[in-house]
Amino acid sequence: MATAPKPRVKSPAPHAPQVAAATASRALVGYRALVARTVEAFGDEIKASKWLSLPNKDLKGMTPLQLAQANGYSTQSLEPILTRIEHGIDF
Repeated sequence: MATAPKPRVKSPAPHAPQVAAATASRALVGYRALVARTVEAFGDEIKASKWLSLPNKDLKGMTPLQLAQANGYSTQSLEPILTRIEHGIDF
């Protein structure tokens, strides 16, 4: 009696773990830069941390951290708001 052939399973590319590690490393560097920039704007780690985690009306209800995460932890999308905060225009 013949047996059915086993389905082929694609193995991940040999460089997949390296790519994942590089991506995670870039995200960590971006996250650290985001936190540093936010602390710089607020002058206080606690205030910066709170601001990053609370929904923001200027971001249509998203948290600043969610927006930054969606953009690879870039501070570019948050820079106008952080600049206003530094100048006392917005909080």
